[in-house]
Amino acid sequence: MPASSANATTASRSLPDGVELISAGGLQVASEGGLVLANGRALPLSAREYAVLLTLIRRRGRIVSREELYRLVWGGDLRAGDRSVDVYVSKLRNKLETQLPGERFIHTHVRFGYRLDAEPAEGQPWAGSDAPASGSGARAPGDSQPLPAERAHRQRVGRPRF
Repeated sequence: MPASSANATTASRSLPDGVELISAGGLQVASEGGLVLANGRALPLSAREYAVLLTLIRRRGRIVSREELYRLVWGGDLRAGDRSVDVYVSKLRNKLETQLPGERFIHTHVRFGYRLDAEPAEGQPWAGSDAPASGSGARAPGDSQPLPAERAHRQRVGRPRF
């Protein structure tokens, strides 16, 4: 067993009852207690960074608006001009991309919010455990051919900024 798998297995065995590890690619986040693992190694985060990451990973694959993130993490309504969510998402991106350089996790959907999904970094082959099985009809992350709906959307609004 590789060392990183052993560390992750050891960490999951030492979690208190009722606490689960939520995974996305090489990232694992404990549902309580602030534990975050990047390829089996502990990733130190502030309490707020952990709360933002946990909120996003619990809604993995779905777009979460800035307003919803603020409400769930800060516990209030997002005020006009408040960039707190964007600042913490940027900090998280930097830490995740430093520790897991072959993967991107937090994707921006302009005017909609943020989505967490493990995808290969630009120019990286997909090697994540979340890669779709061949023949599943799903498009593999990083596939350069856009689907028909994507092509139509890009013609209307331009290239997406993820």
